Amino acid sequence: MRIRTAVCAVALATLVAGGCADSGSMTGTGKTGRVHLTMGGSTTQAMTAASMTMGDGSGRTITAATITVSAIEARNLDGQLVPVTVTLPMDVDLVALMNGGTTSFPDGALPVGTYDQIVVVIRALHVTLSDGTVIDVTPPGGGWTSIVPADQFDVVAGQTTSVQLHFQPTGAFQWNDGQLVFNPGFDCSVDHHHGDD
Repeated sequence: MRIRTAVCAVALATLVAGGCADSGSMTGTGKTGRVHLTMGGSTTQAMTAASMTMGDGSGRTITAATITVSAIEARNLDGQLVPVTVTLPMDVDLVALMNGGTTSFPDGALPVGTYDQIVVVIRALHVTLSDGTVIDVTPPGGGWTSIVPADQFDVVAGQTTSVQLHFQPTGAFQWNDGQLVFNPGFDCSVDHHHGDD
């Protein structure tokens, strides 16, 4: 029998983020550049049985885990967080990522400039365990935020910058005092400019 449980275990600071809308003009204006965002598995941490097993002594494992990404931001060299203009929210299957899959977001845009950090805001987590238990976690406030350092990258008008976010499975799911604690982490790699014209 499936048991639906709502828990609010916020492992990271929350961020009240503005909504992201469709980008009407992303290139050719001299003010913004196109950004292609993808999310995949870790390049350094392999999925292991331990990373998917609940630490409550039951032996239960995570068989499905989906997050809802509600905002993505980039920090410029002035220390300002700038929303990536992209169509969100979007659901991402974490188990598929850990098995080698990749999810592509709709192309977005950022103002022309140099950036050194990505912030991923997650507003919900849906998990299914091996015994059929379903756990839905909706944190208060703006959601979980994962702050992802990046090598400095430039956004240039008329060109596309590709940003790859890699989910880190180790330590992401923890069991604490009868509650599932979600501690999302990512690393980042960037492919600099590909001409659109």
